[in-house]
Amino acid sequence: MKHLDDHRFAGLLEAAPDAMVCVDADGRIALVNAQTERLFGYGRDELVGQPVEMLVPDAVRESHPGHRAGYVADPAPRPMGAGMELAGRRRDGTTFPAEISLSAIDTELGILVSAAVRDVTARRLAAETAAQLASIIQSSHDAVIGKTLDQVITSWNPGAERLYGYTAEEMIGRPIEELIPAADREREMQVLAAVGRGERVEQYQTRRARKDGTMVEVSLTLSPIADHAGVIVGVATVARDVTDRQRADARFRGLMEAAPDAMVCVDAGGRIALVNAQTERLFGYRRDELVGQPVEVLVPDQVRDAHPGHRAGYLADPAPRPMGAEMQLAGRRRDGTTFPAEVSLSAMGTDDGLLVTAVVRDVTERLELAAERERLRTQAERDKLERHLHQSQRLESLGQLAGGVAHDFNNLLGVIANYAAFAGEEVAEQLPGGRGQAVRDDIGQIQQAAERAAGLTHQLLAFARQEVIQPRVLNINDVVESVEQLLIRTLGEHVELITDLASDLGLVLADPGQIEQVLVNLAINARDAMPRGGKLTIQTASTSIDDTEAGQAGLPPGRYAAVKVSDTGTGIPKDVLDRVFEPFFTTKPKGEGTGLGLATVYGIITQASGHVRISSEPGLGTIFTALLPVTEQNPAAATPPPAQPQRGHGQTVLVVEDEAAMREVTRRILDRNGYHVVVAASGHDALKLLTSQLEHIDVLLTDVIMPQMQGNELAGKIRVLQPDARIVFMSGYTQGLLGEQGVLEPGVHLIEKPFSETTLLTKLHEILTAQN
Repeated sequence: MKHLDDHRFAGLLEAAPDAMVCVDADGRIALVNAQTERLFGYGRDELVGQPVEMLVPDAVRESHPGHRAGYVADPAPRPMGAGMELAGRRRDGTTFPAEISLSAIDTELGILVSAAVRDVTARRLAAETAAQLASIIQSSHDAVIGKTLDQVITSWNPGAERLYGYTAEEMIGRPIEELIPAADREREMQVLAAVGRGERVEQYQTRRARKDGTMVEVSLTLSPIADHAGVIVGVATVARDVTDRQRADARFRGLMEAAPDAMVCVDAGGRIALVNAQTERLFGYRRDELVGQPVEVLVPDQVRDAHPGHRAGYLADPAPRPMGAEMQLAGRRRDGTTFPAEVSLSAMGTDDGLLVTAVVRDVTERLELAAERERLRTQAERDKLERHLHQSQRLESLGQLAGGVAHDFNNLLGVIANYAAFAGEEVAEQLPGGRGQAVRDDIGQIQQAAERAAGLTHQLLAFARQEVIQPRVLNINDVVESVEQLLIRTLGEHVELITDLASDLGLVLADPGQIEQVLVNLAINARDAMPRGGKLTIQTASTSIDDTEAGQAGLPPGRYAAVKVSDTGTGIPKDVLDRVFEPFFTTKPKGEGTGLGLATVYGIITQASGHVRISSEPGLGTIFTALLPVTEQNPAAATPPPAQPQRGHGQTVLVVEDEAAMREVTRRILDRNGYHVVVAASGHDALKLLTSQLEHIDVLLTDVIMPQMQGNELAGKIRVLQPDARIVFMSGYTQGLLGEQGVLEPGVHLIEKPFSETTLLTKLHEILTAQN
């Protein structure tokens, strides 16, 4: 203990630069110095008396007592740095690499082992860094050379061997001048003098001579080498072969010059670094006037202030932006004029930093061409609309003509058909036997011809949109399904019928009989266009029409039910398409077609507030598409079948008809079937009869279209004079007098001409027996 208490020993312990830990034979800490506290993080009182293993890392703590016992058994001094990988453990659990020297001290208390502990973390890191640096230098593709201030080579890496062709053994100790061409040495000395003054030189481009006598272009970085005292003792040189880069630069410049567009290279600071000849021609500046200037000199005045922000935004994310990115850009020439431009941008890294290449194209001519194309397109659309308008006007005129003709024909056909029926009855009574049968057959032919003629007039009226219809709410799919078997029989075995009906089809307001007629007419046309067979497809679909399409079709925008009928037939030539809806126009051989089929389709769909469009390619087929507006109305309940015609019981019927033959045949039908009939040739005559002779009538049966006073005007006056009288109109052509677009107004009764005796009697009985 006397030895331990020696003040001089304690002073030496505290003055030691390393942590000093004295451990007794039991492995307990007997004495530590201040460096121990600082290194391990414990207070002195926390360490004395504790097992020394508390300063040993967990991984080797269990084996440490054995190592300690081995040392105590042979306590020879072990100097620091004995090549042992050791470590210490701090109070916070962290560890550090350590060198430890051991020595034994003989005291009155026994042997104490003194351990001097040194943290070698910094030294190890420095060694690792030096090793990494040496590895980097050795593996670098660049030539790294160290030399003294008097230019004697001191180090030479493999990159230098590859670049210059000399080995390290050949060059270390030799002057660097052997690599420098004589013409470049004076300039080289000036650069080296700057480095000797402590300056760093980067991107110094020069030439070097290889071992084989060839020259290589190199880019040099020169840095001073200082000793531990900061005194510059040498120069480190990093050389890179830039021959390929120079070739690439030359190729790049060649490509720039050959480019058809202006090319402007701009550095990260927004200054122009490089331009080509097209830039000079496009912007009007000389090359030397542009290089070094802010790129904004080429930007129009009105956007110049905002341009640096756009440029900075691009540099933050320099993704390639191709030309034609739908950005309205412009360039500014030297004379201040501007031009519309397309600009593509791309960024590339160079030794001088990031360069952005802008390819600028003057699109003035293209915009002018586009404007001209748009003008021509607009003109074509206008011409198309004018053609459609002319066609509509022509069809409208034809429709009015057809309606007037149909009115007169209906009267004639009514007379022919009914007088033929009268004649048939007379023949049946007076000429029995074979001769009578022959006459009856002749009369039958007259009646059949009249029926066919009546069918033609109905088609004319349908085309003219003057046929009186009674539409109802229906699903077109139901009409297609109901007429499908008829269509199959009509088409024949050589044509396949395909139906594709949409499940979400909206309801429309239309006459189902007319829709059936549309489908039959289109099917017949398609059949005739497929003489060798083919496919006829009927599709339905729900569609919406926007403002643009509605304007082209002359329809209000909204929801529509579409019926598309397409065939695989011969198609329709372009010069015929504009005329297919004209009445009596046909391309079929003479005698094989009436020319009313498609005209009827047009009239029916148009009268139902719809639209028909056609597309066709010769040799490929034809597609007809009909659009009908969707209605929000609900379907009506089914009506019972009509009652059997019955005779009258003396009811008074006032017949007003301006056509004498039609007036007489109507009178005769009613008179022979129990009605009291009074006739008038005009509305004025009818009113005179009511005021002078007739006290009461049960029914007014009047034509609609008459001179001086129309049927509806007469009906209005009769309602005042005879409020209880039933009013029935008869006509095949109403000129819209009984409703809009040929749709019969509610409560109005109409018998369509030409009518048969049965039809007239049935209608009158139905009206007279109905409740008011």
